[in-house]
Amino acid sequence: MLSQQIADKIRAKVSALVSQELRVTDPQGQSLSHTSTLKAESVEIAQVTWAIPFAYGGNTVGYIILAEEMPNHEEIAPLIRSIAELVMHQSLVLEQIPRQDERLDKFIYDLLNQPQPEWSLLAAEARLFDIELDRPRIAIVIQVDDPALTTRFQDPAGDREIRLTRYKFGINRALDSFYTSSRENVVSYLGGTSFCILKDLIGTDEVDLGTHLDNFKKSLGAIYGILKSELKLPTTVGVGNYHSGLEGLRQSYHEAVSAIELGGQTWDQDRIYHIDDFGVVAPLLSGVDESNIYFSRELLERLGENHEIIQTLEAFFNFDMSLTRTADMLKIHRNTLVYRLDRITETLGLDPRKFDDAVQIKLAILYNRFVEPHHAAQ
Repeated sequence: MLSQQIADKIRAKVSALVSQELRVTDPQGQSLSHTSTLKAESVEIAQVTWAIPFAYGGNTVGYIILAEEMPNHEEIAPLIRSIAELVMHQSLVLEQIPRQDERLDKFIYDLLNQPQPEWSLLAAEARLFDIELDRPRIAIVIQVDDPALTTRFQDPAGDREIRLTRYKFGINRALDSFYTSSRENVVSYLGGTSFCILKDLIGTDEVDLGTHLDNFKKSLGAIYGILKSELKLPTTVGVGNYHSGLEGLRQSYHEAVSAIELGGQTWDQDRIYHIDDFGVVAPLLSGVDESNIYFSRELLERLGENHEIIQTLEAFFNFDMSLTRTADMLKIHRNTLVYRLDRITETLGLDPRKFDDAVQIKLAILYNRFVEPHHAAQ
């Protein structure tokens, strides 16, 4: 029951508490783990009066033996025993649970990332996990800033498995405490520092899907705050849109990943980003289709066929949104340039002098110029 791996964890935890060498033995005194200067040898437990026993299930499973008896042994021994028994309990529980958790994680990873998935096999596997794949769901990706999750050589004291279990529990608790009418959510670990939620969109109340989606979007700020309080670390969250079917769920997941990547590059980590936050960027990341082309075309058609306006915008962007340099290049007065930009703002509802709006306008121009001609030629 007491393996060397568990003994290593106990030794590491107790070493952090006491400032001397120690060993962890089995009930017969055989050394399972010891600090660097001690030898791996058996100990006659009866001859070591300060040996600290620890138990599991009412039975003694091992001893912690300090190199020397501490002056405050009677006070510190119960604390050391409690630490050992807690580590023992956590480790044995994790040995029983994670196999199922690991299989679920792999299933969700394959569902979202496999290049050419066998849908029939995935559907059969989903039934084993009691997951209804035909329920409308939306993908949420969570990145937790915990370097211990990506450390190649794990310190036994790091308890990576315990961290993963704690993070999953915290995410599930946050979801259940906030979305009380929809409990068919799936939380999985995708590797690295990433977790994924397949968020159920249909609750127990009789509300149509569109209303659920609207309510879900409005709730993102609040659920982010709850997630942060549960995980207690810098946390970046990306949210995709809803698309029907399993292919749609995969698209939602990739949008969530893109939202995190683009949000981190454009603004910062430790925030929540919905793919729609990026305006024109959103359809670009979702692939080329008629709705994407319409999205870009509709924005630019508000400007009409005024090539002077497009030329003004391109010059303004090329000169890093500098009024003076742009006016000099166009050979117009600075006030004339301001007047043009004001007209553009009124027409588009986007101000090219604001960075976030400028990104949307610039990408619409690029999309219209490079993607649409290619699409038309096909």
